Amino acid sequence: MELVRLGKTDLMVSRIGFGALPIQSVDRNSAVKVVRYVYERGINFFDTARSYTTSEGDLGRALAGLNSKVIVATKSAFKNLEQLDKDFNLSFDNLQRSYIDLFQFHIVNYEKELEAILKKGGPLDYLKNEQKKGRLRHIGITSHRPKLMLQALKTGVFETVQVPLNYIENEPLEELIPLARSLDIGIIAMKPVAGGVFTGNRSAISWILQHPSVVPIPGMCRIEEVDDNLKALDAPPARAELDQLEADKQGLGTVFCRRCDYCMPCPNDIEASYIVRSGMIFKRVGWDKMEKSHIDAFTKGLTCDRCGTCASRCPYDLPLAEMVIDESKAMLRKAVEQGLITEAEFSEKLKVAEKKD
Repeated sequence: MELVRLGKTDLMVSRIGFGALPIQSVDRNSAVKVVRYVYERGINFFDTARSYTTSEGDLGRALAGLNSKVIVATKSAFKNLEQLDKDFNLSFDNLQRSYIDLFQFHIVNYEKELEAILKKGGPLDYLKNEQKKGRLRHIGITSHRPKLMLQALKTGVFETVQVPLNYIENEPLEELIPLARSLDIGIIAMKPVAGGVFTGNRSAISWILQHPSVVPIPGMCRIEEVDDNLKALDAPPARAELDQLEADKQGLGTVFCRRCDYCMPCPNDIEASYIVRSGMIFKRVGWDKMEKSHIDAFTKGLTCDRCGTCASRCPYDLPLAEMVIDESKAMLRKAVEQGLITEAEFSEKLKVAEKKD
């Protein structure tokens, strides 16, 4: 596996890193097995977060004893001292390491959040003190707002920056990545396959690898995903693959879910993240895969009361309530076409939902 320098950190990381968010969706033994397999395949850079439930603990168990052979990054979404202190120490214990290689301020999307981090005696100073203690090596920042990150990087206090970058979300290529390179700041690409919306993940990752010094961290939770993603190292994307990426981009339009799941859980137990992606999923796997459990989820989706909780959490400012309701109706219409429910049943579901409104 080729190793690349992660900016001024001087950390030598694998050309492709491991995004550890998805492993929380499998059982703990399977998660550890996948992480060990990833390491055996040559990946030495692992990115997780406190908010990824079981992920840190899984990495801790899987990578125990490897020490300097692996580079582990984690993050906290808190921008206040008390909660950051709690998160850092939980991460330290979960990861079972004598130090954390990279700790990142997570989801810094607003100027007021950046100001809170930089405040004298605040979160940034706390992490600098952890560096002095030897418990932390480097400090980074993540965001879904490339424009804000221009301001953040100019402060000179962050050693890495992590933002969404893929064939669809390529705004960072315009200003942010050139600035990061000029300042020798490590560049980490989250969402390299845009939540799985592309026809081929391999070609999507291969496209990112054409941009020097950018390290993609695709999320993986199955061994076959690991093998497929690593094929991106074999060759740059062919013309036909680029054409397919462009076709995927045009087909998705401007409003689509990246499957980050920050909108979840819904206070009304609606599977919002799944519902807004369901059309894309069934187009890929086939409409004949729709089952009763899916119909139940879409029926529940019709009861959305537009409370705004999911939209307030969405880093992309998607109109999620409207998307959930519209997609639920569209999927139930498809269920009628598949003969899974009758037209009368569909109409009754709509009536029940309208009464609740």
